[in-house]
Amino acid sequence: MSAHELDFPKTTKKEFILAALGGLFAPVLVLFLVARLFFGIQASHIDDPEVQAPAAAAAAQPAADDAEEAEPAEAEAPAADAEKSE
Repeated sequence: MSAHELDFPKTTKKEFILAALGGLFAPVLVLFLVARLFFGIQASHIDDPEVQAPAAAAAAQPAADDAEEAEPAEAEAPAADAEKSE
């Protein structure tokens, strides 16, 4: 007996659509869960630093104040290097 002699019922459109959706359900579910796991791990490792904006008066100060404060420390550094080399 050959397989061509058997009479199979014809597949309807509804059955085909349900079979296709059923076949795609598991892979889509796995992709969704893996993406959720990945983004959950990534979100837990990101630190959200609290950035405080300086006050308007502090932001409006000229930059020269910062340069004046840095100069004394720089002036002491070469003297310390000269002492170490002796």
